[in-house]
Amino acid sequence: NLFKSNQLFFLLHLAHIIAMESIAWFTIFYFGNSWIPTIIMAVVLATSQAQAGWLQHDYGHLSVYKKSMWNHIVQNFIIGYLKGGSANWWNHRHFQHHIKPNVFHKDPDVSMLHVFVLGEWQPTEYRKKKLKYLPYNHQH
Repeated sequence: NLFKSNQLFFLLHLAHIIAMESIAWFTIFYFGNSWIPTIIMAVVLATSQAQAGWLQHDYGHLSVYKKSMWNHIVQNFIIGYLKGGSANWWNHRHFQHHIKPNVFHKDPDVSMLHVFVLGEWQPTEYRKKKLKYLPYNHQH
């Protein structure tokens, strides 16, 4: 039964995320937007958004319900309404990730050239040729 999902677990996980989103909203509503409530709300929202990302990932893999239509409906709800993203966009990028995992210029998960570059020669070459705007030759 390794591939049998516990649907109650996923339902409670979704309820947990919705509860955290509600707690964050009610914190600001009840206590106002001073520093302490804002920090509390930011921590609660960051946690719920991270959890929602992984939950929609499981639904995006069609691994929760036996019918893919139900997986798509819940994934669209989570990523569309709770995270404000597009399930089609996420699926397109995630399929590319599974086709060519960790292949530079193919896997969108490792295309982070505006943040860092990989390897021994790439940081120095990018800086010398001024291909991007960060000092890549100093990254560690």
